[in-house]
Amino acid sequence: MGEARTLRRRCDEWRCLAYILLAMTFCPLSVAVAAAPDKSVEELQSLSIEDLAHLEVTSVAKHPQSLSAAAAAIYVITSDDIRRSGAINLPEVLRLAPNLEIARLNAYSYTISARGMNSLEAANKLLVLIDGRAVHEPIGAGVLWQQVDMVASSIDRVEVISGPGGVLWGANAVNGVINVITRSSRDQQGAGVEVIGGDRESDLVLRLGGKLPGDTHFVFNLAGFERAGLVRAPGDFSDDRFHGQQGNLRIDRGGASANFSLAAGLYQNKIGGPGSTGSDTGGGGDLSGGHLMGRWAWRTNNSSDFEISAYVARDRRIGADFRERRDTYDLQAQQGLTLGRHQLVWGGEYRLWQETYNTQNYRSFKRASADISVASIFAQDELAISPTLNLIFGLKLENNSYTGWDWMPNLRAAWRRDKDELVWAAVSRAVRTPDRIEREQQAPNFLVPSNDFMSETLWAYELGYRAQPTSQLSLSIQAFFNQYNELRVEEHTRSYGYLVLPLRIRNGAEGETYGLEAWGAYSPRPGWRLRAGVSTLHKTFRVKPGHDDVSHLEAAGADPAFQVQVRSEMNLRPDLDLDVGLRRIADVKPVIGPAIAHGYTEASVRLGWRVTDRLELSVTGDNLLNDHHREFREPLTTPARAVPRTLTAALRWRF
Repeated sequence: MGEARTLRRRCDEWRCLAYILLAMTFCPLSVAVAAAPDKSVEELQSLSIEDLAHLEVTSVAKHPQSLSAAAAAIYVITSDDIRRSGAINLPEVLRLAPNLEIARLNAYSYTISARGMNSLEAANKLLVLIDGRAVHEPIGAGVLWQQVDMVASSIDRVEVISGPGGVLWGANAVNGVINVITRSSRDQQGAGVEVIGGDRESDLVLRLGGKLPGDTHFVFNLAGFERAGLVRAPGDFSDDRFHGQQGNLRIDRGGASANFSLAAGLYQNKIGGPGSTGSDTGGGGDLSGGHLMGRWAWRTNNSSDFEISAYVARDRRIGADFRERRDTYDLQAQQGLTLGRHQLVWGGEYRLWQETYNTQNYRSFKRASADISVASIFAQDELAISPTLNLIFGLKLENNSYTGWDWMPNLRAAWRRDKDELVWAAVSRAVRTPDRIEREQQAPNFLVPSNDFMSETLWAYELGYRAQPTSQLSLSIQAFFNQYNELRVEEHTRSYGYLVLPLRIRNGAEGETYGLEAWGAYSPRPGWRLRAGVSTLHKTFRVKPGHDDVSHLEAAGADPAFQVQVRSEMNLRPDLDLDVGLRRIADVKPVIGPAIAHGYTEASVRLGWRVTDRLELSVTGDNLLNDHHREFREPLTTPARAVPRTLTAALRWRF
C-alpha cells in the first residue's frame, strides 16, 4: 500500500508539471514557438584555442572582460565541454575544472572545494552561485548538493575561480567562487527532449522555447531523474537511492542597452526508496523547494551601466528526526563606471534567511527559528597605469547577524607583456562567517553554545601567468600561499579525568597551505583538442596556544596532495565525436591520522553521433578502470560508499 501511495503521489506531481507545460503550449497569448534549433553544436566546436582563450567572463571583475585579461585563477567550462563529457548533474560537470576538488560520498551527496579544506564539515569556504543566486545555507555554511538541481544542458558556462573573491562576492568566497551561468531563452528556442538511461542512472528532460510579443522569449524545462545507490560495505543495508523532478521557467526581454530576465523553478527530491525516511544520511529524506529571481540591467551611456537583481527562495528538508524550512530573500544593486583610465564597479547587497529547524535529536539549537541577515557594500577600481599595466584595488564591508562588521580588501596587479601573455599577482583578505551550528547548537552534557565564535579569516597571496604561445596552445599557471587564522576547534570546557565534556566550538587553530595549479589546451590538428590540468596542495595546521581540539583539526578538511586530469576531444568525422578522459587523485588525507580514501585512477569514454542537426545519440562509460572506488568517507555522518563503473546512453532531439 505504501508503494502504491508513493507511486500515485509521484504521478500526481508529474501530472501537475505536465499541465503547466500544456498550458504554456496552448495558452491564448500570441506565443510563437520558434522552429530554429539551439545554438549549433558546430558553432561551439569550431572555437579554436585562440577563441577559447578570449572567451568573455564576468565573475572576476563583475563586468564582461576577456578571459585572457582576467587577473585571477579562473577556469571556464563551456556548454560544449559539458555535452562532450556526458555529465548530467552539476557536481559531475564540475569535475571538468582542474582547480576544484570533487569527492562523492553517496548517490546524492558530494564534498566540493578549491585549494583544500574539503569534507562535509570543512567545505564551507567555497561560494556557489547560479546566475548570481547564492545557494549557500546558513546551518553549516556550505552547499547541500542534494538541493541544487540543474539541467546540465541548460548551462551556458561555469566560471570557476580558485582563490578569494570576497571583495565582489562577500563572505564565504574564501577559497573560491563557482558561478553557474544558464543559457538565455533566446538560445533555447523550439522544442526538445533528452532521454538518458543506463545501469545506474536515468534522466528525462522536456523543453519548450518560444517568443512572446515585444522582443520577449521564454523557455520551460521539465525534468526528472533516478540515481541508483552506490556500492555498500558488507552488512550495510541503508538506502541512498536518489530521485526527483523539477520544472524551470526563464523569460528574457530586451537587448544590449536594456534587458530584463525572470527565472523561476520548483523541485522535489527524495532520498531512499519507497517508505524510506533518509535516516541513514542526515541529509533529509524529502527535499523540496523553489525560487523566483528577477534581474534588470541597463546602460545609460557608453561609460555607465546599472544592474538590479532580487530573488526569493524556499527550501525544505524532512528527515527521520528533523524538519527544516529555509526562506531566503536577497536584493543586490551595482553600477559600473568608466572614468578616464578608471574602470569602477560598486554596489551593495542585503540577504535575509528565515530558518526553522525542529528536531527530536539530542542535538538541537538554542532557538528553533532564527532570522540571519547579511548586508554589504563594496567598491573596486581597475586603474590603467600604462597600456600594459593595470592596478586593481577594492574593499568590501560586510555586516552579519553574528559577528557584526568584517572587512575584505583586495589588491591585484596585471602586466600584459603582449596581447597573448599576462602576468598577475594578488594579495587578498577573506572571511568565513559563523554558521548556526557553531553559534547555536547544543546537546545536554555534550555541547554548549558558543556565543563568541567569530569569523574564520584568510590572507591569500597569489602569482599567476597566462599565455597563448601559439595559435594551437594556451596555458595558465598559478601559485598560491594561504594563511588561515581563527579556525574552528572543538575544545573541552571542563575535564574529569579522561572525560572532556561538555565541548564548546571556539576559534583556536591556524595554519598555512600552498600549492600550484596549472592547466592548458593544445590542438595538434583541426578537430582534435587535448586538455590537461594539475593541482598540488601542501597543508600545515596547528592548535593555537591555550586551546585544544578533540576533533583533531577536522576543520582543516581531508585532501589529496595532488590531482591530475587529461582529456582528448576528437572529431572522428564532422558528425562523430570521440572523447576520452583520465584522472588521477592521490590519497585523501586529513591533517592528523591515516588516509580516509586511497588514491585512484579512473577513465571515461564518450562516443557521440549527430545523426542530423537536430538529433544526437551518444554512449558514455564512466569509472572504467575499476569495478568501484571510494572517493571520501565520513564515518560519523554517512555510511561508507564506493563509486561504481557506469554506462549510459543518451538521445537529444530538437524539433
